[in-house]
Amino acid sequence: MSRWTPRTVLAAFVLCVAFAAAQDEAQGSQETTEQTVEGPPPALAAFGVSAGFPSYQTIAPVVSLQSGHFGVQFKASWTPAGPYVGVQLRGYPAVSLPVPIFAGVGAGFYGSDISYHAAVGAHVPLGLSLRLDLEAGVAFVPLLDERRIAPHLVAGLSYAVPVETGVGGGVASGRRDLATTCTEPAEPESGALSDAVKRVVDEWILSARATYGSVYSDLSYSYRIVSSTVNGDVGEVEITYSGSVREIATGQRHSASGRASATFRWNGCSWSNTGVSY
Repeated sequence: MSRWTPRTVLAAFVLCVAFAAAQDEAQGSQETTEQTVEGPPPALAAFGVSAGFPSYQTIAPVVSLQSGHFGVQFKASWTPAGPYVGVQLRGYPAVSLPVPIFAGVGAGFYGSDISYHAAVGAHVPLGLSLRLDLEAGVAFVPLLDERRIAPHLVAGLSYAVPVETGVGGGVASGRRDLATTCTEPAEPESGALSDAVKRVVDEWILSARATYGSVYSDLSYSYRIVSSTVNGDVGEVEITYSGSVREIATGQRHSASGRASATFRWNGCSWSNTGVSY
């Protein structure tokens, strides 16, 4: 699902949670389930590498943490003057855009010098966990006996992992261990399909809430199981869904509805998700 817009973000919320209904539901169930997800979003830890200008951050490993509207990033690199270590404090405003944005201020230390910068940036989702990080702003760098203003430009890739804070949230578990003990291949188990669906749902809902929790809140949804089938080593769950989220900045609720399906393949020991479509 690469079309990240407010509507698709909402649909991702609704779809991911709704597929949890697949467990313990019989094929062709007509029962409609409703639920509201409340509480603060999970934190989001990210690890990656960036490249940028000024040259003290040409290639730099980065680590960051976001919790709600606030975040911090650390980076390190090597310069002719010695190691560079930088820190940036970030604020994530409740702005309704298809990608999360932030404003940051920070400082870096290398040799006997200190640089300062201010920037705005965005995290562009490339998948469930992978994202493109972009920054642009101004840097105040030492040059001989004075400071000069220089452009601050950064681009990088990071892998983001949601971290449960243990405070509310509606979804009790974080990322689960996907490894399954398997001594020898077995025939596809229809009962294990619901467990696989639940694992995928937990990952998607945590990632979506952690990534967009500074923009949307108060997820409410309903769904109806249309079918849950297993054919050979392929499993499919199909639903109809509807739901809404509240935009924090304006208080406006956005809604989405439709029909969706998730597919899985049996690898001899467990079910692996191969796609979600709607």
